[in-house]
Parts: sequence; C-alpha cells; structure tokens
Amino acid sequence: MDQQTFEALKGIETIPELAKNPRHNYSICTLEERLDPIIQQNDIIIVAGAFFGDEGKGKTIDAIARNQLIQLIVRVNSGQNAGHTIYDPVRGIKFVTHAVPSGILLGKKCLINSECEIDPWTLMNDEIAQLVAHDIPYDKLYIGNVHIVTPYHKLLDFMRSPDNASTLQGISPAHSSKVSKTGLRLDDLFRPEQEQEKILLRDMETFWAMMQYKGYTNETLIEKIKDMNKEYTRFPEHILGFLKAEHKIKYLTDLYKKTVVDNKGFPKRTDSQRMIQDTAASGGKLLFELSQSILLSNAQGTHWRSSTSANTSAAGAYASAGLEPGRYRVVTINVQKTPPSRVGVGANPAGFVPQDYFSRQKIRTLDSLKGKCEDEAAIQSAYFSAVGPNGILEPREYIDKDGTRYLVGEAMAINQCVKLEECGATTKKPRVLGLLDCVMQGEVVRSQGKYVSISGIDRLDDWEKVGIIVGYVYHAPDNRESDSNGVVYKNSHIIHIGEPVPCDHVLKYCHPIIKVMKGWKGKPIAAGKRNPDEPLPKRLQAFIGEFDRLTGSETISIGNGKEPQDLIYIRRR
Repeated sequence: MDQQTFEALKGIETIPELAKNPRHNYSICTLEERLDPIIQQNDIIIVAGAFFGDEGKGKTIDAIARNQLIQLIVRVNSGQNAGHTIYDPVRGIKFVTHAVPSGILLGKKCLINSECEIDPWTLMNDEIAQLVAHDIPYDKLYIGNVHIVTPYHKLLDFMRSPDNASTLQGISPAHSSKVSKTGLRLDDLFRPEQEQEKILLRDMETFWAMMQYKGYTNETLIEKIKDMNKEYTRFPEHILGFLKAEHKIKYLTDLYKKTVVDNKGFPKRTDSQRMIQDTAASGGKLLFELSQSILLSNAQGTHWRSSTSANTSAAGAYASAGLEPGRYRVVTINVQKTPPSRVGVGANPAGFVPQDYFSRQKIRTLDSLKGKCEDEAAIQSAYFSAVGPNGILEPREYIDKDGTRYLVGEAMAINQCVKLEECGATTKKPRVLGLLDCVMQGEVVRSQGKYVSISGIDRLDDWEKVGIIVGYVYHAPDNRESDSNGVVYKNSHIIHIGEPVPCDHVLKYCHPIIKVMKGWKGKPIAAGKRNPDEPLPKRLQAFIGEFDRLTGSETISIGNGKEPQDLIYIRRR
C-alpha cells in the first residue's frame, strides 16, 4: 500500500471482526481420537490445499495413509507442475515428488489416475530414479491412461511467456491438446509408430506456428534454454535433444519406446478409474492426494487467469476419479499454512507485498535475498505497530543495516521468505508470504467443508504479535469502479468474511484489514522445544479459535515441525 492509498483508507470504519476475542479453549488429543474417527466414518478422504498450494499437505497425507483401512492412495489429476516435499526420517532423506503419490514410501498401493498430465521422461528420470537410488520398491505403483506432456508442450509454455511465473512444465499447452483431443495418451505409445506419427503431426501444428510467430529457430531456442539452465536445470536433456533432432517426430517415438514401451521399470499400467471404482465398491477406503489447491483450480472463478489448468478442488478430484455422485461418504481435510505463501502471478491481498514484487525486481532465487532484512524482531515490531485500530497498515519505512529503505511489508516479505526458505518446489522462485486469510478461508469452508489442518504454526513461535486478515477494503488509485458477478465495487467498499469474494480484476485493488493479536513467544510449540505434557499456550488457542470462529472452520490438527509425525491433534472444549 502506498501513502496515497493509506491516506484514502486510514479513516474507514472499524469492523466488528476486529473486536476483542472471546475466550477459546482447545485440548490436545491423540491421532486415534481425532483423525481415525473421520477416516472410519467416510469412504473417500480428500486432502486438499486451502490456499494457493505449498501448504504442507504431506504430513496430513502421511498420517491418513498409515491408517490400515486405507487401501489405495491416488494422485487424481493435474500435472508435474506441483511439487510435494516428503521427509523420510527412517531413511534420513528428503524426496520431492511431482506425480507419484507420497504414500509410495509406506509401501501402500498407489495410483496415478488417467486424468493426470505426465512427462514420462521426467517421471522415470526424476521421480522413479529417486526411489531406485534408495532401494525403495514401487511394485505397488500403478498408472492409468494419462495424457502425455511432450517436449514441445514445455517449449510452448516457454515461448508463450518466457519471463512469466510458469513452472515451464508444459501443463497448460498439454491441457490444450487434451481439450482439442489432439494429444498423445499413454495407450497411444503402444500403438504402431505410424499411428503415433499422425497424432504428433497434427498436435505439433501449434508448436510450429508459435515458432514462426515468435521468430524462433531451433538454434535460438537452444541458446535461450542454455542460458536459463545456468542457475539450475529448468529444461532437462530430452528437451534439448528434441530441439537438436532433425526428425523430431522420430525422436519422440524413439524416446517413448525407450522410456516407456521397452522399459521394464516403467510403472504397471491399469484402467485407473476401474481400479478406483472397484476399490470403493468393495468397501476399501481411498485417499485422494490433491495437488495445488482450490484457489488455483481452473474452475475457481476468483483466480481463474492465474490458476492451474485442472480442477484441483475437492469436487474436481471426485469428478476426475469417475465415481458415482452421492454413492460414497466423502470428507475433505483442508490444509492451511502459516505464514501462508503463494508463488506465481495473480492477486493476493493476504501477501506482505504484491504478488509480482520479486519478479519485478528480477529476483529468481532465494540467493538474491540473502543478507537482507535479517533483524526479524525489529521488522515484526515495525510491521505490527504500523497496523491502525481499523486494521489498515500504514506504509512506514524500515531501514536495513546497510541503509537500504524498505516498506515494512517488503521487509517482512524478504525476512520470512529467506528465514523459512520459501521457494517453489518446481520453480525455485521466492514465494510471497503473508497473514492467515479468513476471507478466503470462509470461501473454502463453503466449498470443501469445515475440517482444517494448519501446518507451520511453530514458525510463529518467535513472533511477539501475530495477525489474521478479517476483511478486505477496495481502493483503486484512479477511483474506478469494478464489477464482479453483478456487484459494483467502489472505493472504501469493505468485503467481510462470508460475503462473495470478487474476481482477480477486483482483488488486485483490495487491501487487507488486519486483526493483531498477542503471540505466544516464550512458550514454543515446535517439536523438540515444547513440553508434550503441557496444554497449548492460551494465546495460541486464541489465535486458532478466532480463525475457526470467524471462518466456520474446525481445526483438527496443527503442524509443529518438518517430520511426518509433527502434528498436534486438537479439539475444541
């Protein structure tokens, strides 16, 4: 927020959501008391992101997957642009998976559903190779008739916007092939080579047209890719091999013959939707491991232009699974994170800075931020003291040790991003962090139910004060009015929790209304620091309680560390 916007908003009314907290009481309980009954009472358990992805869904997935009643763990849809980081304390290693369900580490039956978009080369050389290197069996991993992401899809992704926030995994172009019904599917790789060639000839028309339209040649693309790969490998060797190949279609058919058809290590193929249906019909319980989140779902109107290309909501996952509506008992556990983060483009009123803050400064990795804004206590004090009684943040300055001046929101964004090592698992780009957003969570509850797991709460252990966002206020610098879903937004229009959330073109002019609360500094809950025999700190209970009360959520667990077992299960008293 700049000074002119602050001057226009500093006099807005104080909304009721900012009032003093009522008393909230939570007791600690066991996994068996809190999570197991939810599993027992349902047939399908969906673990979904409740913000913009990267919420730390892995620990909740792991806890559910370990239940003996779970027979099948499914990656239902979307592609390898999503990265799941898994810590295996037994083996002492970290895995990053993009398509393989994280339950594979438990020896459970896992499935990559046919609605997923997969690059077979990346699947084998990045993900399966990790398992092989650590002698982890994957004989219980199955794959359906997935949509194939080819090298030209990834190059199309790059050519369309070489400097954008895309993961460059080719997901959007592959979805275009899917919708136009011109792309390859896994079954096609087992058809005669001449039939594959016909499919590829038609599907590559867009690639050739884009090359001509953008004025690229094979050589110029190779040089650009080599330049991008200097920081880290964004385009692996099979992409460069495709550009260098004189006969590109032959290159692809040979690539897939080697990687898939003749590869005895490729996962077992199956009719994935039949496997899902048969498991459910026989009384087996299923865990759907979702990628990204509801706010990044292509079916979510509020952020559609900056969404992923699949319906990554709980409803979209169920539809992708091919199950009869209403036949099975379904529950969704929504995973939040604090501080929440987002990578990519689009409106994000919860962020400490606008979503394009890092990209505007050409900051591509965390290394560019190291050494800056390191005094966390001073930065947080400056930030929260800048929040007025009506929840509006004044754009005060913070002067760093080298004399560089930052707005307090910028200093918070840099400090937390570096301290928490927040960057995209796939892109490596710095994430924009912010405050827990009750406005968006209210929408999530309406769409996906009340159950919530909040990961990363231990990351607030050293905060003297904490904050939640309890409303938005609209302000356009040019005094323009904006229309979304028939509602006209004018300057100083307040959006309360539970009211319809407008679309991106309105949200980009929305600013957070922040409720400041006392933190629980001095009573850490991080694993290894807290006394497990003590109750939760009262100020932490107040923080969770206000989040639940205002949004209609029911928090069942909070994360307090990186290990799979680092979850504290709670119940309201």
